[in-house]
This record gives sequence, C-alpha cells and structure tokens, in this order.
Amino acid sequence: METIRFQLLHRTVQFATIISVICYIGCANVVDDILNGIDEPSSSDNDVVDDESIVADMPITDVEVLLAESHPVQVTVEVTGWLSDSCTAHHETHQAQEGNSITIQITTIRPRNLACATVVTEYQEQVSIGTLPAGDYKVIVNGVAQEFRID
Repeated sequence: METIRFQLLHRTVQFATIISVICYIGCANVVDDILNGIDEPSSSDNDVVDDESIVADMPITDVEVLLAESHPVQVTVEVTGWLSDSCTAHHETHQAQEGNSITIQITTIRPRNLACATVVTEYQEQVSIGTLPAGDYKVIVNGVAQEFRID
C-alpha cells in the first residue's frame, strides 16, 4: 500500500513538472514575442540625467481624448504606455500647445548599468489639458497622434 502511494505521488510530481515546463516554454515564447516588438531607445534618444540614470521617451500604445460634458468643455487625455523592465519608472510629463496642436512628452527613467528583470508593465496617466475654444485639434503623445473636435 505504501509503495502504491509513493508511485502515485511520484507520477503526480512528474506530471506537474512536465506541465510546468510546457507552460514555461509557452510563456517564454509569448514574452519573447513581446520583447522582440520593443524598440530599445538608442543612445542618441537618451538624455543622461546624471552618470547613473538614463531618461527616454515612454513607448505609447494608446491615446484617448476625453471631453467632459461641462461648459466650458474640459479636455483630458488618457495615455496608455508601458515600462520595459523592473527598474524603469515614470520620470516626467510635459505638455505644450502651439495653435491647435497639443504636444505631450512622457519620459521614463532607469538606472544605467543595472541588470533588471524584464517585466513589461502597463502604465496609464490622465493629462488634464483644461478648457479649449471650439475647433479642430490634434494631440501628439511621444509621436502617437489623436485628432478631436470641440463644438
């Protein structure tokens, strides 16, 4: 009876190990696909804050303009991007308006020369633009553009 229990336990552990390896390989391929689609910033794209840190534009996946039903209309831009590893964090958000074009720059910061776990993390931020007069506008966040109209 003891031998049968031991064999059953042994086979269960083997099965769990095989399933874990299959899941790991499958997940590794998905992570590799995601990481292969990530363009690492070139050294010319980076601003060095100091000898220890690197600042770069955050990769942006979606820009959505939200218009509040108020008078005057309040404009907010909802930005979705991602952080490429466990050491990268949001650094700064800047906005500027020239005519009907609104530019938003979101940067990340990470330590230089530090090995970090490759963990892609989604980042979301709402940037308040304020009130704008009626017209057609374009908002550009790190190169991703979205057009909108205020009536």
